[in-house]
Amino acid sequence: MNVTQKNRQAIKMHFGRFVVVVISIFGLCLGVSAQEFKLGIINTQKVVESYSKAIEADTELKTLQNRLTTRLKKLEDEIITMEERLTKQELFLDEDTVKSAQADIVRKQDEYRQKLKVGQESLMEKQKELLEPILQEVKDLIIQIGKEKNFSLILDKQAALFVKPEYDLTDSLIQQLNEQYKKGGQDEDSPNE
Repeated sequence: MNVTQKNRQAIKMHFGRFVVVVISIFGLCLGVSAQEFKLGIINTQKVVESYSKAIEADTELKTLQNRLTTRLKKLEDEIITMEERLTKQELFLDEDTVKSAQADIVRKQDEYRQKLKVGQESLMEKQKELLEPILQEVKDLIIQIGKEKNFSLILDKQAALFVKPEYDLTDSLIQQLNEQYKKGGQDEDSPNE
């Protein structure tokens, strides 16, 4: 499973909970008359995949994943070399030397597993560190849009089987997020007066 797939799973998990809450709210909104009811739909998966800040986070995570893979590949190559050397020389070595070489291989394999475990845990922590603020930012903007434009209900597109295009707020949300992010980046780049 690559970093992008893990990101998608994390996004689905967070917004899955959000959808359940929103559907519960939907039941409350049924008491509102049809004229007052205003519905919006957002494809959160597309939002996150198209949001510049999330794209940068995903790129950073992929870079870290590649770095881990490269480091682990070196260890893996060492293990293979040790195993091949032992296989070629085993007939010419005494039993103690063979056992020692096998123990060295086991230690190197343990080191590999430990570094893999620590690396994966670090990647998951970094993913959480990078994605949680992004997901919160998306959620906050959805709520802000809902309040400002007087929506009765905004659902994730995954909760709907069919949606008329006029209810889809996805592209508008992506545009707003990217504009805010671009503005924020320009504010950071501009010198302090």
